Amino acid sequence: MHVFSVLDEAADCTQGCARPGDDGFAAAGDSCPCGLWPGRLHALVAWLLDCSPCEVRSTRDGFGRSRLSAGALDLTVCRDEGGLLIACARGASVALSVSTVPSSLDAWAWLPFGAAERARAEAAPAAHRAALLTQWWTRKEAALRLTGRGGLAFAAEVDVLGAGPKGAVAVPETGILGAGGVAYVQDLPTDPDTAASVAASQPVSEAVVWRVRCPVPVGP
Repeated sequence: MHVFSVLDEAADCTQGCARPGDDGFAAAGDSCPCGLWPGRLHALVAWLLDCSPCEVRSTRDGFGRSRLSAGALDLTVCRDEGGLLIACARGASVALSVSTVPSSLDAWAWLPFGAAERARAEAAPAAHRAALLTQWWTRKEAALRLTGRGGLAFAAEVDVLGAGPKGAVAVPETGILGAGGVAYVQDLPTDPDTAASVAASQPVSEAVVWRVRCPVPVGP
């Protein structure tokens, strides 16, 4: 599995160009004269994979979510405050989660965690507690995104501390929100203020992270 961390150091385009929506996709007619976000994500993915944009296909999964694929590769996109994460795997579905570590924890921050997870976090040094819970949250969110629409209200039922071999995390059925199943979850290396995880439908030996800079030399 490969994960591309696309650094968006230029932040918003100074000319007010349209950026992708929450799922990483811009409208078909969007274009950026400065080249920061050149139309749909297809051109960027094609550049990263060294293939033609025609080989990058946009589809919808069984839950109506936007998906990208290129040949035998399944791809997923996740935005954070500093740019994009794009994960791809051959022969397996993938999902990503990234979250900023908060400066403090309020009562809401504990809701996605079960009793055992809360006890483990409370036993950890206070200075590390927020980072620990944020990392666990990204594991849960990636697993839930992979196996259904999200079903985040059921996050406390997903045990990420007792993960099985190769990071296997069991996701319970969540009614109309998801079918449940098993996700193979790995943490991704990030800066100290961020946590990220990737989930796959099959075991993967390693998630290799590549850092690339944006804009990329592609046309609209």
